Amino acid sequence: MVKVLHVEDNAIQRELMQRLLEMELQDCQIEFANNGIEGLACAQSWQPDVILMDLRMPQMDGFEAIAALRKAPTTADIPIIAISAWANVKNEERALALGANQCIVKPFDVDEVMRAINTCLNANRTA
Repeated sequence: MVKVLHVEDNAIQRELMQRLLEMELQDCQIEFANNGIEGLACAQSWQPDVILMDLRMPQMDGFEAIAALRKAPTTADIPIIAISAWANVKNEERALALGANQCIVKPFDVDEVMRAINTCLNANRTA
């Protein structure tokens, strides 16, 4: 079973991603967090296979959450895909420098998201 944590403050985006993942991934379990603080707690306790991280959120943004996830030994190796409408070259470079594995711009292409997830999952299986 593939465990996916989606850290996103927008309920419509969470629902859209849930439907996408349920259609595209066989046997997946999805957890949601509304901000970086919730995302950190969930990642540490649940240990997902991949994290989909929005960048612009209240309380703790995705940049801070990515940095914190990479510093914690229990979450340092979990693949992170930044998915944000707030994406531009500067923010993408920042997210990657902090430890995101990939960055995707909203509105996203379904195939691009699935390729990114599969790439991360396959890299983890061979590591």
